[in-house]
Amino acid sequence: MQEPIQKLKQKPILHVFLISHYCEKARWALDLAGVDYQVNLLSPLEHAKTAKAIGASSSALPILQMQSVENDGSRIIQGSADILSWANQQASINGKHGLTISEESNEIEKRLDDVLGVHVRRWFYSESLLDCPQTVRPVFAEGSGFVSRTMLRLAWPKVVATMIKRMDLGRQQETQSKDIVAEQLNWLDSLLAGDRQFLVGDSLSNADIAAASLIAPLFSPAKHPASNIVMLPPRVAITAEQWESRPFANWLSKLYSEKR
Repeated sequence: MQEPIQKLKQKPILHVFLISHYCEKARWALDLAGVDYQVNLLSPLEHAKTAKAIGASSSALPILQMQSVENDGSRIIQGSADILSWANQQASINGKHGLTISEESNEIEKRLDDVLGVHVRRWFYSESLLDCPQTVRPVFAEGSGFVSRTMLRLAWPKVVATMIKRMDLGRQQETQSKDIVAEQLNWLDSLLAGDRQFLVGDSLSNADIAAASLIAPLFSPAKHPASNIVMLPPRVAITAEQWESRPFANWLSKLYSEKR
């Protein structure tokens, strides 16, 4: 969906989970476009209430909340793909080179969003929330005040149970999602054959930002906002270590180093 280029009255607010790879995709796109924005880190207890308060259609993050010069009313853009598209249009206002976006890169981005990103998330949480949920809570609590952290600690068993149910987590699901992630990464390797720098053409595209953001949690590149906080659960960590020499992993490291 194309969004109008706008001059903003004040800093937009990007509502995110720190741990979310879709939120990282939105942050990267906004940073590349030179958009001056404020990050609002939310916990699982806060995000639904915040989304409802600002008029979002669902509680899914990321959500970009902003106010333009032309319109006194607040408006929102929800979802990493639409935020990326809007940010890319703002790049010209800020004197930045926008991402290359084409039919091919849009098709790749959609596949990454709908398949790879979903199963990276289910694979990670199926082990972490069932076997070692204590490693996840500090990430969700990052940036929260004392009251929010206390509420999250007290409600944590219920939060875990709700996430397990809503995200369809389990041992069988862990294996299934791991296999799907492996298939998608084989596909990424095929796109990068010949030591390609970019997935589509000869310039940075939305496909590159999507791919790198959605697999970044497995490898914690240095410029990732949560690189020093997220801890991979043991089985996921073993597999990720085995993949570190793969073409997509080397490409990810280079892209984060040069373009993030």
